[in-house]
Amino acid sequence: MSKRHVLFLILLYCAAAGNDKAFGQKKIIDSTQVNAITINMANVYKKAIGEQSGLYNGPGYPPYSFRSKTNANFKDSTSFSNGTVNYDGVIYTNVPLLYDLNKDLLVSRLYNGFSVYSLLSERVAEFDLLDHHFVRILADDKNKAIVTGFYDELYHGKLQLLVRYTKSIQAESASLTPGSTFVPKTDYFLKKGNIYYDVNSQGKFYDALKDKKKELKQYLKDNKIKFGDNPDHVMALLAGYYDHLTN
Repeated sequence: MSKRHVLFLILLYCAAAGNDKAFGQKKIIDSTQVNAITINMANVYKKAIGEQSGLYNGPGYPPYSFRSKTNANFKDSTSFSNGTVNYDGVIYTNVPLLYDLNKDLLVSRLYNGFSVYSLLSERVAEFDLLDHHFVRILADDKNKAIVTGFYDELYHGKLQLLVRYTKSIQAESASLTPGSTFVPKTDYFLKKGNIYYDVNSQGKFYDALKDKKKELKQYLKDNKIKFGDNPDHVMALLAGYYDHLTN
């Protein structure tokens, strides 16, 4: 029996139980019977939707109300991709996901296959999507360089290298058809000790690791690696090498 059929039977049975006139019934069901029915139906519901049931408690996710040549999603995704989510301390796998970079929301589909909702961000500790690992970071008074939200974790050792992806809405005033577009932005952060540093440039990255700056530059030179060729990869590489140097 499909999940949709199970849910239909649940609603049908509950409606019948709650209305003493339904189907010509004259017998009044007392509160004990109603409670037993409710508990039984809840158990059937949980069994029907499986272990993913803990995920289905977020608000609805309305679509954007304007036309755009781009979208708000990570990697410009136009369809859901299966991922893994740590939600309320429970690991859920093969979850259909989209990551809205404008609203910083993780979006999924209900078990019915078409209703879309957003997970409660404060309950998402981490998630994997499209070969990227995201973690939720909380800002505090000591770390004003960052804001609370989801960050792509490029490296995690003694140091932690993070990327914050965002998309802002920009009006297309020159367009013949009024509309808006999503403009992407990428910011890099390095956690050293308990402090997060803005490392949006090569100079800032070396400044955050200035105690080993000379060795890091020499490492790139010896291995014929240019910082600007692939900043994500190079910064992760240098973070690992810094950890090696400071062991």
